[in-house]
Amino acid sequence: MNVLYILGNGFDKAQGLKTSYPEFYQYLMETTDSGSDLLQQLKKDINADKKLWSDMEEAFGKFTSKIQTNEELENLYFELSEKLQRYLLEEENTFAPNSNLKAKFQNDFISPAKYLGATDRASYNEFEKKMPGGREINVMSLNYTDTLERLLSLDRGTDKSFGSNIYLRQIIHVHGKLDDSIIIGVDNEQQIANEKFRENDDIKDFLVKVQSNLAMKYTRHNTCEKLIESAHLIILYGVSLGETDARWWKLIGEQFKKRNTLSVIQYLYLPDQITPTRKQLLGRFERRQRRCIMQKFGFKENEWPEDTINRLFFIVNSNAFIL
Repeated sequence: MNVLYILGNGFDKAQGLKTSYPEFYQYLMETTDSGSDLLQQLKKDINADKKLWSDMEEAFGKFTSKIQTNEELENLYFELSEKLQRYLLEEENTFAPNSNLKAKFQNDFISPAKYLGATDRASYNEFEKKMPGGREINVMSLNYTDTLERLLSLDRGTDKSFGSNIYLRQIIHVHGKLDDSIIIGVDNEQQIANEKFRENDDIKDFLVKVQSNLAMKYTRHNTCEKLIESAHLIILYGVSLGETDARWWKLIGEQFKKRNTLSVIQYLYLPDQITPTRKQLLGRFERRQRRCIMQKFGFKENEWPEDTINRLFFIVNSNAFIL
């Protein structure tokens, strides 16, 4: 069975790293005296009310309407990128998982159904019986950090055996890694407010994510597309399903509709909404979340596959991947 993890910023947050957009925004404000005039103006446009990295990326796309020249945009982009790298490197260097966390994490990592509720686990087990034996795990990370590599003690390469015919094949940082070129951008040119820039390939080389990878001669996007197309189980952890990564959610939706050999598990952490004494709210919450994720996948409600409820699962407020 082919398993694909897609990890977002919530994964780093679960490990205690201060890598959220509001935390980076605070860092920008604390260094308010440094930076170009355009960066100072951008700080006023992207504000602390935004919660997600996709919010910042969308705001950056809109901010292009206030930029006049290619040179101004290029300088601002790399100025923001370098400040982000500097901040995240400091955070990354604080992360040193101990042996207990590593052991717990590895066990959770290779046990995708462990935290499913009893009824969902029964449906999942029926699904898994129909899948090929063994397990090939791949990871598509939307993060720049090496948190996962540290948790799995991957010092060299990514191929790792967990025994029992379970293998980790590769970890792909689709937006790049720290100390290398990272991608901060939008999903497509329509998310660039400045119409002049929408038709400019030099600008889209760093503002449109897929074109940015191609400009750097990377095949990350192609590889990730193939992994989604061949996955039997996709596990979403810490992802916001934001519009600046819309291509991935739509591609998952296409495969979910095309193949009944694909199931999806989404981890969610909402302790204020679903408390231990109010678990009856789970049914209502999951119905709402199912509509939300299927919309992100590109479905209207009357287009859902008949077996959607048996192939789309939610794990809410678990202690997966943490001590």
